[in-house]
Amino acid sequence: MARGKKQKGGRSAFSGLSVIASAVLLFMVALPTFITLTVGLLPSMAAFMFDRSPGRTMARCVFGLNFSGVAPYILELWQIPAQTVGGATQQIFQPLALSIMYGAAGLGWLLYLAMPPIVANVLNLSAQRRVGELRKTQRGLIKTWGDSLIKEVDRSGN
Repeated sequence: MARGKKQKGGRSAFSGLSVIASAVLLFMVALPTFITLTVGLLPSMAAFMFDRSPGRTMARCVFGLNFSGVAPYILELWQIPAQTVGGATQQIFQPLALSIMYGAAGLGWLLYLAMPPIVANVLNLSAQRRVGELRKTQRGLIKTWGDSLIKEVDRSGN
């Protein structure tokens, strides 16, 4: 399949290949960072595997907050002059570190689940306010033109 062509799922083959190439490169160059990212971003990986919706909104929401939970530990790891695998595993398997990483991902899941009803309520309230404004305008028109306006509209069938 050509690079510019889209696969059936809507993803290009090039994007999947670039993720794998980046992971292999990170594995070879910075193994402690790779380990921290792999363990810390497990909820995001699960979200990307199971989210089949167009645009993968759930996976994006979970990844954004999950990465914000992992980022402080990556930065802390980079501050150490000699990055070691032992230091990375010791850091990520602390209960507080894992609870922050996975808790941030959990907040992403909650945000994804909570937003559709909130948006629906906001849109419903906006539509109700608009209906109220239109009714007020309608009453003003009836007051100006009289009840004959309603009878004309009823007769025309509009």
